[in-house]
Amino acid sequence: MSLAMLFKAHWFQYTTAFLLAFGVTFNAYSEVRPERLLLVTQEWRPYQYQEEGDMKGPGIEKLKCTMKVMQQPYQITMTDWDRAQILVEVGEQHGFFLASQNAIRDKYADYSLPVMNQVWSWFSLSDSIDTQSAMFKEEVAVTAIFGSNKWFWLHKSGYRVEKKPRQPTTLIELLLAGEVGAVLANDFVMKDAIQSLGISHRAITRSVVKEKPLGVYFSKKFTKQYPLFVSEFNQAIAQCEER
Repeated sequence: MSLAMLFKAHWFQYTTAFLLAFGVTFNAYSEVRPERLLLVTQEWRPYQYQEEGDMKGPGIEKLKCTMKVMQQPYQITMTDWDRAQILVEVGEQHGFFLASQNAIRDKYADYSLPVMNQVWSWFSLSDSIDTQSAMFKEEVAVTAIFGSNKWFWLHKSGYRVEKKPRQPTTLIELLLAGEVGAVLANDFVMKDAIQSLGISHRAITRSVVKEKPLGVYFSKKFTKQYPLFVSEFNQAIAQCEER
């Protein structure tokens, strides 16, 4: 083989290897981010809600900050909470928020670092009830927002869960009507709901149960396609916390 032919063969191999490497790099980069992130949530005052066509609330602001840090185009849709979770489970949406972590959701989605915090509390009309007693669990009807982590926790813990309320104000109405003896709810949300109904806070007794962080769940189908996304999302959350 002549020197020229030998040089040409080596040049071809080098060029081909370079193009293949470039192609692999490009493909890997293109899989890091979706063209548009599809997030779904519920109207959950005061965390997130719609007012005059705009989405507002600290939950929305946290997501906006995170998306800005990541420079990630996104779309947020509001719907019923149980439907929001189903849309992510079947792969029609990439993620749902704000959510606390549980084993059921972990089966089909991956959880981010906490975006915000929440406090779970019992709300009732009496300060003398013992929500931990066996008698209370057997005889007193309770409830929480249908499809929420609190709803599933009540079932798992052996409480008599009745009704399927979808709004915080409905929880209070059920309580005042005597249809349930206590409701398990988010402190921040219930405070807003009580104010919106014009009810005195002194009429309702509150007993703290525990704190539960709130984050974003991304479908496993999504995280498999974009394996670096959640890590970058978590880093952006940390940057927003520092601001």
